[in-house]
Order: sequence, then C-alpha cells, then structure tokens
Amino acid sequence: MKNSIAKIIIIFAFFMLSITSSKALVLDLYSVSGVNSPEKRAEMVAGYEKFKNLAEAGGAGWLDFTLSMKIKGDGYNETVLFAAVYENNTEMMKTNSLFATNQPWFDENFNIDTDQVVNAVFETPPGADVDYDPAEVGRTLWYGLINVTDFLNFVNRFPQMPEKMAESGIEGQLGLLSCSICPASMGDTTHMMFLAADSLEDMGNDMDSFDFNMQRWFYSNIRPFVEQVDTGMNMVIAN
Repeated sequence: MKNSIAKIIIIFAFFMLSITSSKALVLDLYSVSGVNSPEKRAEMVAGYEKFKNLAEAGGAGWLDFTLSMKIKGDGYNETVLFAAVYENNTEMMKTNSLFATNQPWFDENFNIDTDQVVNAVFETPPGADVDYDPAEVGRTLWYGLINVTDFLNFVNRFPQMPEKMAESGIEGQLGLLSCSICPASMGDTTHMMFLAADSLEDMGNDMDSFDFNMQRWFYSNIRPFVEQVDTGMNMVIAN
C-alpha cells in the first residue's frame, strides 16, 4: 500500500497558502509512477507544457497547474504529480468536463497507462480563508499524510503551531488540507500537513531549525491526535 500512497503525494510544493482572504481552494491531483529516467522526465515535462497550453486556450478554469517531482520518500525520482488548483469545486468539475470532451489533448501528449495514475482531491478546511500565490520552479514541499483521530483536540492545537515554528526560526509556510476524495490506496488518510519553502536550501534550513523544543511541543500537542500514513518531499519542476 505504501507504493500506492507514495504516488499521490501532494505536490503542494506548487503553491503557498496564507490565511488572508475569503477563498477556499480545491486541488485535483494526478500522481504518475514509473517516470524513472531522465528521458521519461523530459518527455513528461514536454507533454505537460503542450497540454497546459491547449487546456488554457480551451478554457480550463484552474488558478494554477504545476508538475512536481518526488525527491524524498517512497518512489523518489520516479514519481511525478500534476496539480491543478481551483477556486472551488464547480470550476474543477467544469474543467474536468472540458477535458472529457477533448481527450486528444491528453492522448497526443502523454504515453501513460491508467495503472500508473492515482487521483485524489484535497481542499482547504471548511471556513479557511486563503490567498494563493502560483508556484515557481524549485518550490519545495515537505508533507505528511495523516489520519486525524481526535479532531477537536487537533484543531485546537494546530493553529498554535506557526507561532511555535517561528520561535524556532522556521521560515517556511505551514498548511493543512482535508481529503475530500481519497482512493483506497491512501489508507486512512484524512488530512495533509505540509511545510512549503522557496528552495531546497531553504527547506534544509527549516529542517535544521526543527529543534528539541519544537519537537517536544509537536510530540506533546499534535502527535497524540494523529496517525501518520506517509511522509515525503516534492519539488516543482515545471510551471
């Protein structure tokens, strides 16, 4: 099951969230395995660019569409993820309908077997206000897929975490997504926690800043109320 879970790693590296506006976000994610050579990765990037141009010219309603590569964890350097970010579910479904009537956009640009692909949909939590910045190439995301076992205790403590991280010198942005459509291969996943940084080096600095005090707070206030399903790291390679 871990290999299947690894396929869907949310490449949130593709964007940053901050609690500032009145919009929720929906992420439609397609993880593709078996991209295990420089040639295959180059073909995937070329297909992504052609597909994106066709889709946007045809009326795709996304806010952003990125391609990322898994660089840490199960399936590293052989798993890529297409992430379409929408303002709401209506825009996602309208765009999916557009794709269904224009299948050649996909068929002519990708050589992907359906058993290589896992699809999932994540959303910002109900009531969350977010401001979206399109991802740049190089943006790096550490993620943890989790099963929240005590929701009330978790939501009471999670908002304290950014302040605690800042006290430890962590500069990346912390985020939380809920899983609205998750395949069975993702096990008991209910949410994803993530930390996004502008580059690999910035992510390394944040990891070094996750000191003893931060770890003690995390394992006292977050870890008792969640079960970890999977963890890893991704980096945007095309946008």
